[in-house]
Amino acid sequence: MARTISEQQVIDSASFKVLADPNRSLLVHRLGESAKSAKQLAAEMDCPITRLYYHLKLLQAHGLIFVERTRKVSGIFEKYYRASARAFVIDRNTDDQEDPARSQALLAFVFDQSRLDISNGLRSGRIDTGKLPPEVGALMAYRTVMKLSPTQAQDLYNKLLALYREYDALAKAPGEEGDFYALVASAYPTTAQQAAPGPKPRMRARRAAE
Repeated sequence: MARTISEQQVIDSASFKVLADPNRSLLVHRLGESAKSAKQLAAEMDCPITRLYYHLKLLQAHGLIFVERTRKVSGIFEKYYRASARAFVIDRNTDDQEDPARSQALLAFVFDQSRLDISNGLRSGRIDTGKLPPEVGALMAYRTVMKLSPTQAQDLYNKLLALYREYDALAKAPGEEGDFYALVASAYPTTAQQAAPGPKPRMRARRAAE
């Protein structure tokens, strides 16, 4: 019986750490759309096929992708890979005990990947440092610390989660036109105290980030 892609897969911290690499995350995203060969992926991602095989082997070893079918081309069997799920969530079943490995894997996936992605965008010019939000193409990155009542905190969580779910639905069914954008949302209790209000750092000059 042919294996099919599932809507969601629960993975452990080790597998989540594997996904923290931007190249592997992009690979899984591309393979969620349809099955593709290493040759096709290398062309799409402009990546040497030898390096791509390393990533594919690691993803397959952790059960994040699988070989959907093979095709014989010039006497050689060509594998077509597919993501094992459309979405991956980290296993939270730790009996209410904090799992450092799980936390670090989650932080690496969200923040390390975002930092590398933004750095690459600035270096390549994909992110326009001459623009300011809400202009399309600008980098929107803000941080603030505020004191909230339980009701206000719940409202913040609800709004951020609703925003994420709205755009996550678009991520799972991308249109034919447009460009790719990343959305990172974060809210958590903190011991940091709010400093006196001051100006937020902004990108004003095109060369300021270099």
